[in-house]
Amino acid sequence: MRARLAATAISALFFLLLSCGRMAAQRPAHCAQIFFCLFDQEAAASDPAGIHKYSRDLVDLILPNQWTYGRSPSGRMETFEVEFLGEKYAAKLADRLAWAEQTARIGKGKLVAESDVVRAFNDLMKGVGAPSSIKTDETSLRRFREHAAAIKAFPALFSADRNGTNCNPGEAVFLLGLLISDDGVLHEGNLDSDPELMQPRERRNEGRMSFAVGSIISAPDSQRLLSSYPADHNRRAAIALFNHVADIFDF
Repeated sequence: MRARLAATAISALFFLLLSCGRMAAQRPAHCAQIFFCLFDQEAAASDPAGIHKYSRDLVDLILPNQWTYGRSPSGRMETFEVEFLGEKYAAKLADRLAWAEQTARIGKGKLVAESDVVRAFNDLMKGVGAPSSIKTDETSLRRFREHAAAIKAFPALFSADRNGTNCNPGEAVFLLGLLISDDGVLHEGNLDSDPELMQPRERRNEGRMSFAVGSIISAPDSQRLLSSYPADHNRRAAIALFNHVADIFDF
């Protein structure tokens, strides 16, 4: 199990909130897992600006990343910025998600069914030509969310205790990001464990999280295929994939 968690951590998305250091001493018990903790704190925001920041970080979590980590021509391991779907598209998607999240919270918008989260991931994988073995199902997704509710982990982020088999729109996108990060597998142990290989990385001149996979070569197939899809096909085709996800989630 520890080996599995370590492998997950190596392939996971790296991140940093600029206020991370100040927040560390305030984390509740289950926030030993910094990745979940920071998103849970963002999910707790109730003001429009806070919800929008949460939404933008979620969008950055699932879109083909603008940061990769690999070897430079000199052989050093460095972080590289790569243009994928563009800032304009990411910002527009975040605006739509923020609106869906706000309206769902006050009962005027739609929640997202667990079956739709499963469908979104499986459709994404089919779209990028992933092996048929890379898929997920409602049973594992429900088990993961019910475990979060049972141990009262990250209550702002996960809502099974109040929404049952439905998710807030932001929660649905976060779950999709988790599925992408590990080939459709969700590990309940990650809700109460602390993979030590998670490392922060600062993105200059920006106040939101930045994400990067450890390397495209060693990343899970789902991440690698999504990251390479725009180059292998075209930007319009890649945007169509994520517009399809947004349609499934109704935002």
